[in-house]
Amino acid sequence: MTVLPAHSRKAADMETGFPRFTVHEIARIGNKLGQTSLVDIDRDGRLEYLVGARNGSAWWFKYRDADRWDRHLIGERTSTDVGGTAFDVDGDGWIDHVASGTWYRNSGRPADRGFTRHTNGVPSGHDNVAADIDGNGRLDLVVMSRRLAWYRIPEDPTRNWIETDIGPAVHGGIAPRGVGDIDGDGDLDIVRSNGWYENVDGKGTRWRWHENIPGGRPGGRYPLTTRAWVVDFNGNGHMDIVMTDCDLDSPNGSAYWLENVEGDGSRWVRHDIATGKGDLHSLVVADFDGDGQLEVFSGEGPMGGSGPVHAKRWFIWKCTDERRTRWTEHIILEGPECHEAVAGDLDDDGDIDIIAKPWNGDQHLFLQNRLRDPA
Repeated sequence: MTVLPAHSRKAADMETGFPRFTVHEIARIGNKLGQTSLVDIDRDGRLEYLVGARNGSAWWFKYRDADRWDRHLIGERTSTDVGGTAFDVDGDGWIDHVASGTWYRNSGRPADRGFTRHTNGVPSGHDNVAADIDGNGRLDLVVMSRRLAWYRIPEDPTRNWIETDIGPAVHGGIAPRGVGDIDGDGDLDIVRSNGWYENVDGKGTRWRWHENIPGGRPGGRYPLTTRAWVVDFNGNGHMDIVMTDCDLDSPNGSAYWLENVEGDGSRWVRHDIATGKGDLHSLVVADFDGDGQLEVFSGEGPMGGSGPVHAKRWFIWKCTDERRTRWTEHIILEGPECHEAVAGDLDDDGDIDIIAKPWNGDQHLFLQNRLRDPA
């Protein structure tokens, strides 16, 4: 079942060899939504969708079929702006939910016993990323707030988490996966739109700023705001960066990837994937068509679209050459706002589906990848 009227929907790019997507509604709930994750909340081997409202409630959704989802409350009074991420905070093997200054402990029976709310002393943030910053084998929390900082989780995670300052922040720029080993020295560094912070001692206590990335637009209401994904994009063993410009109020945003030429973050070459786009406030790098190569997904969010009468468009860009410099654009949906999208195999058929929702609104959409359907 598709849920959008035909005039506002492009549910499939009909080019031979590229998958169709059908559009389904998950729910209509919430507003000013972020904190999105796809994780296995109930340990049944399937992914669940998590989402939360700014300073409001958070929920998780259980997939039953494309048009039927069970909704469960995680908790209320999230202490965050947009930022949130789900991971095992307390090491008990169950996925918890973190929303900047609040975290919600999974009871181990999340459908009937739910979650317990705790505070942690972390400021409200636009970006939250879970990563092992100090190399001790446990995940920490990286937060883009008034400053960029990371937080070590103490043995008793109900106590305040331990802050280490990294440096100045921008509105947003480290999510969804802006952490990785940029210089190839075995520890995790952090990308921040137009530069990166080097983890000097590998323990997260000393940071060096390198303002050498040709990313992020300098002007506008929220300058240098991006989405970032650290990945070896061209398969040469060096960690590159895929970025999109977001929080733009005019269609002058771009999607691009930044080639880590020397493998140590000292020199970058920018390769544009698409230009003339709106507020690209989502980013996923994944193999959507099953050919073993990475594609780039993004969709236009609350501050602007590039479609007719500023309609929002959802894109997948597919590379058409070995050097990853030429791209084919597939518009998989047109009309609704796309914000903080996540992707994974929700229906357990072996391909990558997409979930997103608006910022100004409440409609959560499931774009089901039909790659595995019979021709």
